[in-house]
Amino acid sequence: MNRSQLVLGLAAGIGLPATALAGAFIFADGPNPERIAHPTGYFGTGGDLQVRVCIDPSSDAINEMQVSVQNSIALWNQRQAVSPNVFLGGNNNIPSGQVDFESTLTHEMGHCLGLAHPNEATESGLPAADRDYTKTDPGPNGVRDLNPGSDGIKGSADDIRGDDINLHWFNIGINNPFVATPPFDASNYSRNLADLPPGDSFAANADRTVGGSLGFPNSEAVMQQGAFTDEDQRQLAIDDVTTLGLGMSGLDRTSGTADDYRPVLVFDGVQAGCDININVTGTSFAFCSVSGAIINGNNNHLRLTQANVQLGSTSNFSWFFNQEPVVVQEEIFSDGFES
Repeated sequence: MNRSQLVLGLAAGIGLPATALAGAFIFADGPNPERIAHPTGYFGTGGDLQVRVCIDPSSDAINEMQVSVQNSIALWNQRQAVSPNVFLGGNNNIPSGQVDFESTLTHEMGHCLGLAHPNEATESGLPAADRDYTKTDPGPNGVRDLNPGSDGIKGSADDIRGDDINLHWFNIGINNPFVATPPFDASNYSRNLADLPPGDSFAANADRTVGGSLGFPNSEAVMQQGAFTDEDQRQLAIDDVTTLGLGMSGLDRTSGTADDYRPVLVFDGVQAGCDININVTGTSFAFCSVSGAIINGNNNHLRLTQANVQLGSTSNFSWFFNQEPVVVQEEIFSDGFES
């Protein structure tokens, strides 16, 4: 089985697209580690938040991608976490040597909702071997401190990261990205290392190797950067759901209050000018280009003002277009809107 890794990208900026220093949320960085990004259209008022998703009329594979687009929309609307959620080779319907379009699109759609890579990823500038460490910005010493601790697993709870600024939100006193701690708000989730459980030295991220060490084999956050051929990752992990849920708790970061929102993605066909626009074109593997604006003068909260997903053209990449529709289910976790 060909397991060559491909890079999933993100470009972000306030006002204009630029390379992002992204954490668990787009636009979070060392000077603004508490910053949370919200979907297009959120101004601080709670309720259902419609997010229109369209396929660009100039795109390749317009007909072939429509099932995958609607599956990804349903997935983010359901917010149902599954473990395991990584299926390789003979455990999926992907022909050998092809890349699953739906898995890749689902990752990029997460960026378009405000989520970023929980691992260091390519934007850190680190070599590929070190990108599974948990997302940070360099501290006062100006470099990322990288030590996998006694377990030798990068991105786990015993990593020694020096003065690095943690950008990954973890469940307080637990620090396990494969376990949900509702409600998903600042009462249960923090990026302050003082809130780690005794014995932990850094926030753990939802990398598949970390998952295996914690008893969750073949499980990984969809938002973790890195895609492989012959790999199906079409279902969300706990970390994806809880991080989005933290954003949904609104400007006060408290679940159950008036500013809570629920993103409702709607497929609006083949046209331009939607909140999320999908285009299969070009030579880059995959990225989401976003811009954002500060909400109500609160520097710790931004809404996306545009979100464009681009996946490489069918002439440059061997995409597999899944044609099996998902079964729509209720959300597995309460987010404050159920009666």
